[in-house]
Order: sequence, then structure tokens, then C-alpha cells
Amino acid sequence: MMSKAGAEGWSGRRCLVTGGAGFIGSSLVEQLVERGATVRVIDNLSAGNQNVPFIESLGAEFHNLDIADHDDIKELFADIEVVFHLAAMNRAQRSINDPITANQTNIDGTLYCLKAALDSGVKKFVFASSSSVYKGVEDSLLSEEMPLRPPHPYGVGKLAGEHYCRLFNDLYGLPTTVLRYFSVYGPRQRGDIDFAAVIPKFILAALRNEDITVYGDGNQSRNFTYVGDVVRGTMLAGGSDKVDGVVMNLAAEQEVTVNAIANAVVELIDTDSNIVHLPPIKGDPARNPADISRAKELLGYTPEFSLEEGIKRTLEAFELPQ
Repeated sequence: MMSKAGAEGWSGRRCLVTGGAGFIGSSLVEQLVERGATVRVIDNLSAGNQNVPFIESLGAEFHNLDIADHDDIKELFADIEVVFHLAAMNRAQRSINDPITANQTNIDGTLYCLKAALDSGVKKFVFASSSSVYKGVEDSLLSEEMPLRPPHPYGVGKLAGEHYCRLFNDLYGLPTTVLRYFSVYGPRQRGDIDFAAVIPKFILAALRNEDITVYGDGNQSRNFTYVGDVVRGTMLAGGSDKVDGVVMNLAAEQEVTVNAIANAVVELIDTDSNIVHLPPIKGDPARNPADISRAKELLGYTPEFSLEEGIKRTLEAFELPQ
């Protein structure tokens, strides 16, 4: 799943992955373990426990805890060198429906993790932020230096986490790097949860011969990014002191419409599904075009997986929920 680039330098290193039983987190744990790292995972299983047997089979140490419970998690940062903080209450609509819990997890939880990392002498803290810190634009790439106006509580929480990372880097001397992920998809992403991401949701509907539901007209476009590219970029950041205190976008370079994704899934799967349109989600931007020049320059990051290859790999690994 990963090229040799970004795979070096992890043998014997002690890593903590919050949210490590989730979709992206479990892929990161897999790659760290394969490259010789010792990995500890914190996850409250809010997105399900289906990946726990997998990460335990890799030899990762798993703890079913909530990052918002500071007293419970702080001891788990002891003897850790690199923290990858991926745990979050994700999905925009979930945060709109429950902004209090979103705040507790995404802001308080991030602050607790940063403080625990600082107190434990962690050498590097990598924070998984999101393109949700931007407000969608129509005519320019989203660059790290542009003014930010998150359109929902999830984006506000991620931006607050970014500011806390900056403060801990500049004020307290904890090296931090912020990575803004864009529309990540791939194996082990669930399509059966509320407000699921479009690619696993579309695949699940097609496999069940159910309607594929698209919010809005489907012309909204995203830089859909395969998880293998995101994990590689995340590990590159975790292993580099050149990006301490830096914020970077991690994304595919090609924008693709939701309609194109739906049509691609229908073409790949022998299905009787119809594509139907529902009212748009409030705050859902028309575009989220990513500028990844900073990650290219500082990390040597270049996406390696085409959309076609990524969807095929996702489909090959897809398991229907029981």
C-alpha cells in the first residue's frame, strides 16, 4: 500500500495513535508496525469495534478509552516518542447535530492529548486536521496561508486544535505538525454509519442493489484522497523535524465530482441501483480544491494512487456489514 518513500526510520520507535481503531488510524497502525515501530492505540470505539481484532493481530497495544478523559489517558503517553493524533468526532453533520460533544472531543480532547504529550516528553506530535477548516471557494486552490472560516462545528474544532498545536510548538517547545486531510477513502472505511463518506456509502448501496443517494445536485467536487497516500504523508511528517510548527495540506491533486464517483461505482459493480438526489447538506461547499505544494516541497509528498486504482482497492477489500 505504501512506497518505500516514507517507510524508513521507524524500526524500534515507540508511537501512540489516537483513533487508531478507526479507518485511517488502523491503516496508519498497520504501516507503522510493518516498519518495525511499537504502537499503542487509544480509541473509544465510537465508530465501531470492527478493526480491534485486526490491530491487535498486528501486535499493537489497544486501550478502549476516550481522549476527553484526561486522567484516564495521560499515563499512556509515557515512554512514547511520536504521537499521531487522529481521534475525533468526525463528519460535519454529526457536529451540527451535536456541537457540545464535538467540542468536548475535538477541542478539549486535543488539548488533553497535547498536554499529556508535553508532560511525558514526547518528541513529536502530528495532528490530523481537515479541509473543513476552509470555507469552500470557487476559483482558487485552498492554500495553508489563506483566511479560514470553518462552516460547521467540526471545522471549528479542527481549527482550534491547529491553534493549540501552534501554541504548544511555539510556547512550550513540543514539536507539532498539522496535516489537513482532504476527503480520505479506502479499505476499512464504513459505509453503514450515519453521515458516511460518499465512496463507502455508494459502494455499500450498490452491493445491496439499493438507491445511491447524492445530496444536492452532485456537482460538488472534492480531492478524494486514497488512504495509502495519506498514511505515507503522515509518516513522512512524523519522521521529519523540517516540518515542526508547520501546517500542510495532504490531498490528491485531481478534483472529482460526487456524480462522477457515483457513476464510477455503478460501472464497477454489477448493480440495479439507481442514483437519486436529496436536498443539499447545509454548509457543504461546492468545491474544496487543495494546494499541496507545501507538502511536496517540505516532505517530498506526491500522491501515488489514481482514483480508479483507489476505488478498485477499496472495493476489493470491502466487507458487507453483518
